[in-house]
Amino acid sequence: MSKAATTSRPAVIGGARLTYRYLPGIGTRLVEQWVSPPLHMTKAHNDQDWAISQIMSPTAGLLENDLLEIEATVAAGAKAALISPAACRVHTMGQGFARIRQHFVVADGGVLDVWPAPLILQKAAALKQETRVDVAADATLLLCEVISPGRAAYGEAFAFRNWTSRLRIFRDDKLLCYENFSCQPARGDIMDWKSQYPAGNYASLYLLSPQPIGDLVQELHNLETPQATIGASALRVGGLGVKILAADGISLRQTIFRVREQLITCSNLPFPKSLKRAQTFFH
Repeated sequence: MSKAATTSRPAVIGGARLTYRYLPGIGTRLVEQWVSPPLHMTKAHNDQDWAISQIMSPTAGLLENDLLEIEATVAAGAKAALISPAACRVHTMGQGFARIRQHFVVADGGVLDVWPAPLILQKAAALKQETRVDVAADATLLLCEVISPGRAAYGEAFAFRNWTSRLRIFRDDKLLCYENFSCQPARGDIMDWKSQYPAGNYASLYLLSPQPIGDLVQELHNLETPQATIGASALRVGGLGVKILAADGISLRQTIFRVREQLITCSNLPFPKSLKRAQTFFH
């Protein structure tokens, strides 16, 4: 048997498929679920007609050729939150890449809050991720993504090989937002990010809501500090996008809390307090 055959590792292909429904007189419940490694999900708890699910990777993280797929559907009138209170590492790999695919659907009058802990891109890691969102005109979505460009304790800032991301947001089947980029630090793609915050962290948030955003863009810009830069812009209809660069993880967490509070206020919806307590990474 060759050395390659004895050391080869089969790729892990897993994830979660979740469906939430509103049950009259009961509230939102997780009515359908399928979960497979590298993910684990705790039992959904309920608060103020919401269903709150915690998903995490109990394994070492994502390795070369691993595939993580997450699908979540929020039916009409349901309110759900999907959080991951533990960071997920994308490990060093000699070649190839790990993949993440996500698809979120929010039907009429539904609400979905996606609030994960960071993805940590370790030295020589490569990640390709693709996210699709389908939202009804009167639905609400608060979507967050957090990226750490390496393990700071190991001096790995911006030592990953490649991070490729594609995001498409559809509202009533019409394309509302499209992002498509590839970052390779060795190619000099992110010099502005790296020069501003040499060990900086990144977050992206989107709010889709039937509520008017008013002066929210300026209010978010007013939250800037020397340790965190915020960019916000209105979408063509029904919401806005926010980008955050921060000097370190603590500054990023503090800024995300403040930004989320403003976005939640704009949504005019009562997000349950237990949601914030359950997202323990940000405490």
